Amino acid sequence: MSLLSKFKPKPQAYDLDAFLAPGDWFFCRRIEIPQDLESGEEEGFVLLELEALSPFPLDHLHYGYQLDATRRYAFVFAAYKRRFEGADIAGWRRLDAALPDFLIGLHADACSEEPLVLVSEHSYSIFRYDKLSSLPASFYAEARPAPEEDEAFDLVSDVAAFCDRAKTAIVKDNPRIWFVNTNPKWLGQTAWLEAEDPQGALAAKVSFTRAEIWKVDLRDPEMVEQAKKDERQNGILWKGVLGIAAAVALLLVSEIVWGGSAGYLALRRGMNSDREPAVRAFDSLQTTTNTLQNFRESNLTPFQMIETLLPYQSWPKVIYRKFETDGPDVLVIDARASNFTEVNEFKKRLERSEMVSSVALSNQQNNPSGSSFTTTIRFVPGVFLPAPEVASNE
Repeated sequence: MSLLSKFKPKPQAYDLDAFLAPGDWFFCRRIEIPQDLESGEEEGFVLLELEALSPFPLDHLHYGYQLDATRRYAFVFAAYKRRFEGADIAGWRRLDAALPDFLIGLHADACSEEPLVLVSEHSYSIFRYDKLSSLPASFYAEARPAPEEDEAFDLVSDVAAFCDRAKTAIVKDNPRIWFVNTNPKWLGQTAWLEAEDPQGALAAKVSFTRAEIWKVDLRDPEMVEQAKKDERQNGILWKGVLGIAAAVALLLVSEIVWGGSAGYLALRRGMNSDREPAVRAFDSLQTTTNTLQNFRESNLTPFQMIETLLPYQSWPKVIYRKFETDGPDVLVIDARASNFTEVNEFKKRLERSEMVSSVALSNQQNNPSGSSFTTTIRFVPGVFLPAPEVASNE
């Protein structure tokens, strides 16, 4: 995916594009955080505790956690990766996040003396809260049955049966029942989740900051870091565009004001020496504007090269880290692969492309965490030249 594919405006509020994992896939636990930890050390402690609780190493899990307002307790949750075999894991890189479908139950507004049953599209979850923290003290979940076609299905009765089964884990009657994930939205850098009661009325509307969403995001740490980088780049690009647009508007307004009065123009000629720094600043802004315009109207050959190579990448086995061009037909890529074999397979895939003339590897370094390397790809000369325009018959 090229950087420019992310160069698009986002409305003030839009749907939260997330994969929602069923609650019955997870094992969950509320843990206490020692008071003597320094600020910022909570995540390291939480992950160590999670690894100690789990029968599997963290590399075999999709996991996340939520801290309460006091940062004295954390609710950790994890699911074995084999649970996600039917999911499009590679497609998660295009999403806003991958989240557990019970996330709304971890918000402070969900805390109450009464247990809370969450009914999602694929699972039933129930939480019990206590006075130690706003996070749940205990958790139980089951898969929501999928009714057969033309089969009568009473959801209310099925939820009631689930509550009866959950009494051994959540000992209390008369739980609240919320139907969750009814209208998830992004508003700025805040995610908003809603829940309805059994009568269809709004039961809760809660928000999570972007920083909180990163912590509960189930994607692998490398994918989350790439998503953070993409968001930062997207923000920088749009700040640049808005800055240039403001500069252009300022230039136009300045010219209109200056051209509107002959007397002001005469006065300005007498004040040129005083305005010389401002004139240089306007010239600099105009130069920047022209540079952006030339970039927009260019053939974007380097980006065409990068997009051409995406089918051969086999992500995440091969991860591109840096691109450079060396002439109109040569692209140099710094990359990382999971092992030396993937490096050779990547080279063979490139050599089979009709658009590639030659492939050379250099700077190969192997270590237990993978192989880093540099590949120089020489494309067939002229393959990225723009197609000639066809003359109209009119």
